[in-house]
Amino acid sequence: MISIIEAISDLLFVRDTVVVPGLGAFVKKRTSAKVNPVANYFSTPSCDVDFDANLREDNDLIVNYMAEENNISKEEAKNQLVMFVSECFSKLKQKKKVELEHIGILSYDWDNNLVFVQDKSVNYNADAFGLSDFSPEPVNQSKSKEEIKAEIEQQQKEKNTPVTVDEEAVHQDDGQNRLKKRGWWLAGAAVIALLFGLFYFNTHRVDQGLKDNTNQTQQVNTGNDELLAGNDLPLDTVKPAVTDSFRIIAGCYDQEEFAQRIVVSLQTKGFEQAYKEKRGERWYVAYGWYPTEEEAVAILRDIRESGKGKGWILK
Repeated sequence: MISIIEAISDLLFVRDTVVVPGLGAFVKKRTSAKVNPVANYFSTPSCDVDFDANLREDNDLIVNYMAEENNISKEEAKNQLVMFVSECFSKLKQKKKVELEHIGILSYDWDNNLVFVQDKSVNYNADAFGLSDFSPEPVNQSKSKEEIKAEIEQQQKEKNTPVTVDEEAVHQDDGQNRLKKRGWWLAGAAVIALLFGLFYFNTHRVDQGLKDNTNQTQQVNTGNDELLAGNDLPLDTVKPAVTDSFRIIAGCYDQEEFAQRIVVSLQTKGFEQAYKEKRGERWYVAYGWYPTEEEAVAILRDIRESGKGKGWILK
């Protein structure tokens, strides 16, 4: 069974405002990615969660979610919510902090006003799934501009230096060089003939071995074809035609081939509606699509509790 705190955390992924009747409301404000050129730091899209103590109207959002997830009546779920709010105020009056796991901490300030400090370890912005903050490392230049410029000038100077030739020495050595070249030519011809003989002998043996290996390779390929022919798994699922359906996203990837492998893997695990969808420059892989938000939340809870993955909901 899930607790009230877990219910609030789950609903914050899919709702911008989650009201806890009698206590207040958690309001989510989305922030885009930021680049700090001074600190050389890149931060991913995120959400700032604030707490509004004045927004306490009674609604059935948490009660309905608790009743459905824990398979209990709405009356019992409402009683659990009332007890949770009562315990929170009891701790606050004793000047104690109320720690809400993965959400933040509630406490009274010196003027008895409710103060909320967000837990930044959880990012409730679905657009940041798979991303993380980072600081790019600067490229260290091993040489200064002056040193590089001096090397280029030296190379250019050496390139333009004229070459002098001793013509008399060239004529004296010409006869000896001809004899040496003729000797090297004869030696090279003998080596080539020897290599040709060895090549012919080895080629004859290799051809015979290739004939034997070809028969074995054909048998292996035939077995692989039979395995692939018996695999009735769909290679892809058409993405939903209904634009306002709710998708449970398993992950997003740069390469379509890798995303396709994840789709097939999910289908083998029983998620027959699994499919891939290109959004921008990345490929999103979904467990499936569902007509209502409540059904999507229920399926996501089953996925998490069964240990098959985490996922998040995208409308």
